[in-house]
Amino acid sequence: MYERSNSVVNFDLFIDTRIDDVESGADVLPFTLHEFPVLQKFNTIDMGLNDIQMKPIENKDTMPLVKEELRNRIQLKRLNEGKEELILDLTEQPKTELTDEEKEKVERRRVQNRMAARRFREKEKALGAKLQKTTQNLESVNTSLRTQIRELRKECQILHSQLTEHLSDCPKVKRPRIQPSFPL
Repeated sequence: MYERSNSVVNFDLFIDTRIDDVESGADVLPFTLHEFPVLQKFNTIDMGLNDIQMKPIENKDTMPLVKEELRNRIQLKRLNEGKEELILDLTEQPKTELTDEEKEKVERRRVQNRMAARRFREKEKALGAKLQKTTQNLESVNTSLRTQIRELRKECQILHSQLTEHLSDCPKVKRPRIQPSFPL
């Protein structure tokens, strides 16, 4: 279930520990903390996870949980590589109020963005109308050309039948004599 190689614990397999194992009181750790003194520092990692796990439920935001998971994985990787623990300042920075000049700049940018979006939509609408008009013109030309083709084919059939009739009746047209291919 868990792997150890040269005192490095593969925690990817540890993640697969089932809740049933924890509830039944089974030994879910693949090791004891006294075997790995380095990890005794991390015995308190889960203390802050309760608060972090509740925030996504309240705020419907999973980002703090993902960040904490990533932070823990990085810490474990560093410790497994023999590096020292990173100490991070996790306090949220207070948001600074924008100056009047910055507010004006943001508002100008929003107005420019709205104008650009409006121009883009109008351009797209005009292009769509132009393409639709071109399509209608081409369809009408196609219809008239198909009609013309049908008329020309009918005319060709009529002329062909007239020619055939004329050739059969005309005395001036020389017809080759059919001779038998074998002697009589």
